[in-house]
Amino acid sequence: MNKNELIKDLKLSPIYNISQDSLENFHTSFLCWLGNTYPEKFIKLFTNRTIDKTKEYNCKKQQSHTYEDKYIITDLEIEFNDNEMLVIENKLKSFPTKEQLNKYSNVINKKNKVASFILLSLAPKTINLPKEWEYKNYDDLVSKMKEIFNKNFKYIDIYHEHLIQDYINVINLLSKSFPEKNNEIYDLYEQKKQIIDDLQDIYIKYRTSELANYINENIKEKDNWKIKEGFSRKQGIIDVIRKIDENNRFHIQIQGEQYSYGFVYLEGKSNPDDIWKERIKIANKLKDQGYWFVDTKNPKRKTKCENFCSFKPDFIYRQSNKGIDEKTTYKEITNRIKKDIEKFETNLIEIQNCIFEFVK
Repeated sequence: MNKNELIKDLKLSPIYNISQDSLENFHTSFLCWLGNTYPEKFIKLFTNRTIDKTKEYNCKKQQSHTYEDKYIITDLEIEFNDNEMLVIENKLKSFPTKEQLNKYSNVINKKNKVASFILLSLAPKTINLPKEWEYKNYDDLVSKMKEIFNKNFKYIDIYHEHLIQDYINVINLLSKSFPEKNNEIYDLYEQKKQIIDDLQDIYIKYRTSELANYINENIKEKDNWKIKEGFSRKQGIIDVIRKIDENNRFHIQIQGEQYSYGFVYLEGKSNPDDIWKERIKIANKLKDQGYWFVDTKNPKRKTKCENFCSFKPDFIYRQSNKGIDEKTTYKEITNRIKKDIEKFETNLIEIQNCIFEFVK
C-alpha cells in the first residue's frame, strides 16, 4: 500500500478522524470503554491469567495513587479476581524512563495486589524495562484483538463490531505509516517527510524520546546532569541540564538541527533589567574564558542580550557552529555531550567563580 492509498483509507475512518483531536487520550479512553464493555476479553488482551467470570469488573482511567512522598497517575487499570490488578501505561507519542516505570510499580505494589504492569506504545522499545514490566506495542494489541474479536465473537451490539473492527484497521494503518527502526541515526526530520501529515508530530515526539532515553542510559553515571525532553514548534527538544544551585543552571540543548549551550541565572538585582545585564556579563565572561558558549554563532539579528539569544523569562543561549544532520548517530551525539560535560566539570570551580563575581 503506497502513501496515497494509506492516507485515503485513514481519512475514511471515523475512529481515525475522531482520534486526531486528542490522540493519546483518545486511545486510552477507547481502551477504557473496551475494558468496561468486554472486561473478560480486555484482560485477555494483556494477560493469560484465569478470570473469575462470576464477578463484575470496572476498568478505570487516570487513577491517582499516593504512597509516602510518591504520587502517580495511571493511564488504565482494572482489578479482577479479588486481589489481582492490571496496570497499563499508554505511551503513544513517547517512551518513559525506567525511573518513571519503577516509581509506578513501587507505589502500586504497596497495595498488596498481584499486579501486572504493561507498557503499551506505538513506539519501538528503546529501553530495557524494569523486570516487573512487560512491553506491548499496538501491533501486538491488534493481533490479539483480531484473535479474540473474530467473526464468531458475539457482540453486545452490532455497532460495537463496527467500532472495534475500525479500530483494528486504524492501528494497522498507523503502524504501516511509520518507517522501521533506523539503527539509531538522527534522520527523524528526513524520515518524517514519508509520514502522513497528521502523524508527523507523533513520529518526532517518540523519536525524540528514543534519543533522550539513549542519552540518559549512556550518561546516567553523571548524576549531576539530568535529561528532559519536550516539543515546540513541531520540533523535539532534548535538554541536558546541570543545576549549580537554586539560581544557576547550565543547558546543552538539542532542537532540530541545532546544538546549543544555555545558561539560566536568577540571582542579583531585584530589577529584571538589571538581572539581564548581570546575566549577559556572566555569559560573556564564560565565553571569553573558554568555559561555555565556545565555538558558537552570533545571533542572526540584534537581540536585547547583545551577542546572545534568549527565551523569556530567564534563558540565554548560543547555537554551536556545528549542528546535527540526519546522518549523525545517537552514539556520536551522546559522545559529544559527554565531552561537553567532562569539560564543564573540569572547569567547575572557575565557572562558579565567573558567576559569583557578579553576585552582590
